[in-house]
Amino acid sequence: MNPPLRLALCAVLLSFSSLWTACGDAGPLPGAPDDTPLSDACQVDQDCPDPGLFFCDTVTSTCKAACKTQEDCTAAKRGQYRLAECDGSALGCRCDSNRCVVAQCSADAECAAAGQVCRNGGCGPAPEASAVTACRVTPDFVVARAGTLARFSVLAMDAAGRAVVVPSGAAWTALDESVAVEGGGTGVESAFVLSAATEGARESVRAQVGGATCTARVSVLGAAVAPGRLRAVVKDELTGRPIAGAEVVVADAAGAVTATATTDASGVVTLAAPAEAGSVSVFHEDFGYLTVAHEGAAGPRDLALPLRRNPTDRYGGYKGTFRNMPVSADMHTGLAGLSAPDAVTDVSASLLAGPVREVAFTMGGQAREATLPAGAYVVLPGSTLAVTDVSAQGLAGVCGAAPEGSESAEEAMAAGACGTRTAWALGGDIPLNALPLLSGGTMDVGQLLARTIPLLRTFSSSVVRDVEFRLKETPPEPDTGVPDFRDQAHFVTVDHDFKEDQRMGLGFQFAVRVPALPSYRGYMDSAAVMGAVRVPGRGLVPLGLGMGVNTNPADHNTDTQAGLPGPGLVSVRMAPAHHGLEGSPYELMITAASSAASSDGTAGAASSALIHRTLQKLPFDPKGSTPVLVGGPFLPVPEGARYNYNRVAGGGLEGRQLRFLGAPELPAATVLRAVFTNRPERRWEVLMDVARAGTGVRLPLPPEGFEDRTYYGDTVGSRSPMGVQALEVRRTGTSAGAAVNLHGLVEADGVDLEHLGELAVAWSALEYGRPLVTWLEPVEDGQSVAKGSKVKVRVLGFRVGSGIADEGYVRLTFAGGTGCEPVDGYVVEGRGEVELQLPAACTGAGVQLNATLVDTEGVVLSPPVTSQRTLTIH
Repeated sequence: MNPPLRLALCAVLLSFSSLWTACGDAGPLPGAPDDTPLSDACQVDQDCPDPGLFFCDTVTSTCKAACKTQEDCTAAKRGQYRLAECDGSALGCRCDSNRCVVAQCSADAECAAAGQVCRNGGCGPAPEASAVTACRVTPDFVVARAGTLARFSVLAMDAAGRAVVVPSGAAWTALDESVAVEGGGTGVESAFVLSAATEGARESVRAQVGGATCTARVSVLGAAVAPGRLRAVVKDELTGRPIAGAEVVVADAAGAVTATATTDASGVVTLAAPAEAGSVSVFHEDFGYLTVAHEGAAGPRDLALPLRRNPTDRYGGYKGTFRNMPVSADMHTGLAGLSAPDAVTDVSASLLAGPVREVAFTMGGQAREATLPAGAYVVLPGSTLAVTDVSAQGLAGVCGAAPEGSESAEEAMAAGACGTRTAWALGGDIPLNALPLLSGGTMDVGQLLARTIPLLRTFSSSVVRDVEFRLKETPPEPDTGVPDFRDQAHFVTVDHDFKEDQRMGLGFQFAVRVPALPSYRGYMDSAAVMGAVRVPGRGLVPLGLGMGVNTNPADHNTDTQAGLPGPGLVSVRMAPAHHGLEGSPYELMITAASSAASSDGTAGAASSALIHRTLQKLPFDPKGSTPVLVGGPFLPVPEGARYNYNRVAGGGLEGRQLRFLGAPELPAATVLRAVFTNRPERRWEVLMDVARAGTGVRLPLPPEGFEDRTYYGDTVGSRSPMGVQALEVRRTGTSAGAAVNLHGLVEADGVDLEHLGELAVAWSALEYGRPLVTWLEPVEDGQSVAKGSKVKVRVLGFRVGSGIADEGYVRLTFAGGTGCEPVDGYVVEGRGEVELQLPAACTGAGVQLNATLVDTEGVVLSPPVTSQRTLTIH
């Protein structure tokens, strides 16, 4: 649940940080008066024409324009060494890391005084509406009940398919009586009231930009639901299309099914409403299952239940390279990806990372190896390393044209065979002597990335807003059965061009005031900031990054960073919205994370995030004088969740009951979300309000023919991993908005689950994983050990101990031998290691030792979690 950008960039930098050595560079001297040629080579500042206006860049051994304040970049201060690029810019130059660089804009308001708009980071004339030849309304399909409000946006393109942002937006029109425009009906966004029920979907909303028109279809459901009945509309979360053939199941408090029905072609079903507290569940083979805790007569009777497709059933995306990267002796590196639907709900871990690559190369006459994600670009001068092809995978969604193999775009969307997202990349040069060498041992990844953030001054952003791609069925790997994503022949080709007029520098440096860090087995030890824009219909596009660590001291604040006045401040580098992203709202996601799981196998991956959405423009404040203030606090980690995988009671839980052993300390309106993920990464999502955490919900058995995704799907019938998330949701998506509880999210009133990513202002998560036990010592079968000696196992995903928060312990039993009585082990050392002492009287050849997890009452977990070792005990 951490931002994928942080993890992938860590992988790239960590792979190569130990390889960096010093290098040199040369270039023209800036600001030479009257074009007089001057030598730009230098060893010290005094070798430059004016040490007060230049400094010697020891990395490149060249003179660079220097500054301490913005005034140092002006013609009045520099005189004969004035900078033409600063004089020719409407925004002038700013002093960035003691260098004069052309200032960027990030919003139209910054250019309004000159009667211009901000495009691609600079002020200029507004694009003409006549340049628009095509447009797309998003969402382009809406199913909702009469009396609710639906919001639409428009994206425009020119004749070459390039994104165009016209300041006046569009003229919006209602095409029939089923909808009515709310407000003026102009701009890039518009709201419509759904006023009258329809038979099926109609083209009811139209936007006109210049000479281009585009429409959206709307299906309006009647507002009335008969007494004693419950209506549910089930739709594809990422296309808005109705899902036919979904099984909707109503269950009582014991998990027994009281009503069931199948959605029709419009995705709607009506069935008996629950008479008491229980649940409503939706099952479809091609989508994630969804269960919503329901309060019976006190709960809503008109539900909107969006489902997301199984993320790995099909795969597709784009492939390409980085063009026109800087030419120097430095390391050229970067990361590419596709925009994500949101930063709250999970996408597949394997989908985010894509296939990793094992790269062999030589450097300094030595053979080396590195593991890189699919989106990594790395060229290392002085070596044979040149990984220039990148790729990224995206989720199924909407498309405008029928992809190969489909009769129409609608057919492709119904099959999950196409999608449209924004391709993004961050790339640039890293001087080889800019970071200290790693001379053996390991370095904390968070510390490494925190040191790297200042170097992102040399990085640029590249985006291609509208990338349509095809998805095909994912084949399994022959040996393991896991999804095989290696064949990319069907990926669309998109290159990222880093020439000057196509890229956008990460020209905004500012500080974020991070609220007090939450705890999980000690204070969380890092905080990542992802800067992004949310593009309608495309999702979140990363534009920048910041990173702080919490190690010295380990307390509630991030450590003081170089150049910032104190602890709790994190420096961020970010590009403005550009190349068709202009006007999209900026977001900062601040994620605190714990590394406890890396040192303790019984710990889960814990994180907590705040989402800041009130930035109208990006600040430039490298010293952190006026940091961006983020509302808090972070949500506590949702510890204490338990699920009984069996139908019968056990371990203090009823059959198939999901609940918290202790009420989590969370705000009253918080929504709790548990997700089970089986081996093919198909999911079952369960939602409840925090007020119900102590009683929980009992999951119904899936209808006949549907797999139970709470089980992993392997041959031994083991448990699926479970993750739990707490969500704070507010109606405007800001901390000032009215709180929304679970009923408000599932009630079909326009503020629905499909908008969760836009409405959540905070979340916290704990990946509980699934319990496993493995042998450490002895390392293999057939070995001989002395009676009374110690053996050792490792426990993962299971909290060993006898305390109230613990889940149980390890029991060692024996098959064969004499005098071999069972042994229990509680002590956890280091990485979840448990030592067990063999009985002093236990001897024999071919004795089978069974290490089995049991609950706090000594009952073997079901399904069992065990591991065997066969030994001779003498």
